[in-house]
Amino acid sequence: MNTKPTIQLHLFFASQSDRAVILRQGPSKQCRMILWHRDTDRFEDGQWLKQRVYPDCCHLSPDGQHFIYFALDAHWDSETKGSYTGISRPPYFTALALFPVGDTWSGGGAFFVDNHHVFVDGDPDIIGRAAGLSRVELGKPDPKGCTTDIRLRSGLPAPLSRQATKLLLEDPVPTSRSAMRYQLRHASAHLGAAYHCDGGKLYRSDGSGQAALIRDFTDMAFEPIRAPYDWRGETGATEGEPSWHPLDGAGA
Repeated sequence: MNTKPTIQLHLFFASQSDRAVILRQGPSKQCRMILWHRDTDRFEDGQWLKQRVYPDCCHLSPDGQHFIYFALDAHWDSETKGSYTGISRPPYFTALALFPVGDTWSGGGAFFVDNHHVFVDGDPDIIGRAAGLSRVELGKPDPKGCTTDIRLRSGLPAPLSRQATKLLLEDPVPTSRSAMRYQLRHASAHLGAAYHCDGGKLYRSDGSGQAALIRDFTDMAFEPIRAPYDWRGETGATEGEPSWHPLDGAGA
């Protein structure tokens, strides 16, 4: 008996813009990223990824310009080590930064501290094309009076706002749920209350218990889509650039 795959929608809201990202999952190892402009309900149907993506370990930057995702490709002998954290530009998965993880239980400790700083638990970035984003890390507080030691990878102090510093220190030990907890604490969390999903259908609530269908994403089929910022050229790398990419053969 043929059964239709289960479709699920996962919503991520930008706190400083009307952008949102929708991850459409189904079948289980196919995921499509969709950029939603909430002010006009315009959708940009983006790239598919034929890997398992963990929605609880994903995060949208406050301005909606970058997206963090955690994926399992199970290529344990590859440069991803089998699983990785990627940073891309919605609605595409093609990675501008990629941090190998190597398992599924310690990965996903990544989120945007603000529009220019990202906290990532894992190995160093092996792509290096996320211009304008800096990785921050936590050190041990200075016993002489400094209450925190949040630094850039260069070792310099991270120039964070008080609010960003406070949010980061509320969850100092990264886990596979760090991104979700950070998002729930974020100013954008209340936006999710105005929407709900049923399978592949997205609804808007009007506050009176009624819901209006915004769009049905159920009937979508995989298609190869190339990110407009993909630097590798149509048949491989441009001169001086690596030809390998973790999304090769996986929907990129």
